[in-house]
Amino acid sequence: MDKFIPTEVKDVTESKKRVMRNVVDEIQNRSKRPKHNWRYVVIAAVVTMSAMLFVLNEVLTDNEPSVADQPSPAEIDIDLSKPIFFEEQGLFYLDGITLGDSESKVIEVFGENFTIVQEDDSEEDGSEADVVMNYDGQVKFYFINNKLDSIAFMNIDEDYVDKLFNDFDGFKFIDFGIYDDRFFYSNDSNQILKASTQPIDGNFSLTLSYAEPHWEEKAGKYLFMTQQNIKNQNPSSTNVNVDLAKPAFTKEEGYLYFHGVTLGDSPSKIIERLGENYIIGQADGSGSDFVINYDGLASFNFYNDKLDSIVLIKVDKDYFDELFTHYEGLKFIEDKYNRYIYSDETFQMIKATTQTPNNDLYLYIGYPGPEFWENPEMKGIPNPWEQ
Repeated sequence: MDKFIPTEVKDVTESKKRVMRNVVDEIQNRSKRPKHNWRYVVIAAVVTMSAMLFVLNEVLTDNEPSVADQPSPAEIDIDLSKPIFFEEQGLFYLDGITLGDSESKVIEVFGENFTIVQEDDSEEDGSEADVVMNYDGQVKFYFINNKLDSIAFMNIDEDYVDKLFNDFDGFKFIDFGIYDDRFFYSNDSNQILKASTQPIDGNFSLTLSYAEPHWEEKAGKYLFMTQQNIKNQNPSSTNVNVDLAKPAFTKEEGYLYFHGVTLGDSPSKIIERLGENYIIGQADGSGSDFVINYDGLASFNFYNDKLDSIVLIKVDKDYFDELFTHYEGLKFIEDKYNRYIYSDETFQMIKATTQTPNNDLYLYIGYPGPEFWENPEMKGIPNPWEQ
């Protein structure tokens, strides 16, 4: 190890001084060179902007739903309890769909969230459809030969149905019965829209279809032509301020009149006296051909275009009590619910009956049936039908 020990230690003082001078000179020379810090500023700005754009993109991506999360067209625009209805060139549309449309057109509007009902199940509905598209039991589309043949909306808002019917300017009518089904009919396309109450759950439904032969001939076509004939007679109303709760009663030459109307009058005479704000319809089991109805408070039933009977609903009880008291002619009280007024000259009869459970007073004006003559009060009064 001794051979590595230096024999002489050199004096390095001058070397240290020289190194120190070189370092000082280098520092001084650098301080005189031009600065290029702008490069770092630009780089920093670019990095900052990139970071901001990245954050903004992440925020927008988080807020925008994916394709899978986006609601179907039905969920965005369509309320299945209030389908938008309109008529165009004789065709009826519900939410932009009409009879004759394709399956793809229905999917375009209502989306793909449907199931296909099997043919056997469609037959249970009374349909002959080849394909039935069912949207969660709320609306069904029935197709025959790849064309839409009928539509059924199952749960319709009741107030919406009322407004829809009242606002419709085209031809409409009512099937006066248990549920008072309402219909919109197009004579141009033979399409018929039915608003009805379901007997099982009481919900309202809308059904768009083509009028079946018996509907076209009787309910649709017949009532449409009847109304056209009435309008062609140009009846002009003379009194539109009629109080149906207090019908003006008179008796002339044995005929019983309410607001100047009596049995045997024509439809135009009714409209002349009571105004044009009526709905035409049918009443199954009444024996009449058609009915002219005013606000659900008065029904005028016609047979062979002549007034056959009148029904007035919710008549003022005090008003009729006074009318009954002052009537000069044959009248009698059958029981606490029924009272009668009779004209032996024309055989016309008025029956006032109190309906339960609301205790509304109804007036029936017509010709009496066989049961009327079985009443003890009519003993000794000639029965015109036996003469």
